[in-house]
Amino acid sequence: MRAYRDIDRVPTVYAAAEKSSGFVARSIRDLQTYAQSWGPIRIPRCLAHVEDVNQMPTTLSIWDDLESVAAFAYHGQHGEAMSKRREWFPVQQHPTYVAWWIDEGHRIDWAEACERVDHLHEHGPTPFAFNFTNPFDADGQPLQMDRSAVREKARSQTI
Repeated sequence: MRAYRDIDRVPTVYAAAEKSSGFVARSIRDLQTYAQSWGPIRIPRCLAHVEDVNQMPTTLSIWDDLESVAAFAYHGQHGEAMSKRREWFPVQQHPTYVAWWIDEGHRIDWAEACERVDHLHEHGPTPFAFNFTNPFDADGQPLQMDRSAVREKARSQTI
């Protein structure tokens, strides 16, 4: 079993997310109880083998666009933590994140996130559940992410 060495980074990573371009909202994780503000964490079927859900890095967040969340995920505070993930966690054969579009005012929860992760795991990227490698737009059409916008948003995070 590997020790979860990332917990001390959580407050600064959350703060960086909240200051990032395109950030809308996130479930807030209590670092003492591991409770999440958007309801109890559920485990996708493809992660049923996980022994302790509290040792998993879990975040549920809403962003204006894919470029904003990609810039946050792979650069700055979060990107630096991501560079250490292979030291902290075993290599996974399942999706480690999922993206999907929501309507304004839609309230997401962990049950919906699990359904989307399992769908991505079982069917690959579709308009229902996708990743940054094979994204879709809000109308369900394949999308080419604007890599220059990702770079520009990443630069603005470090200023």
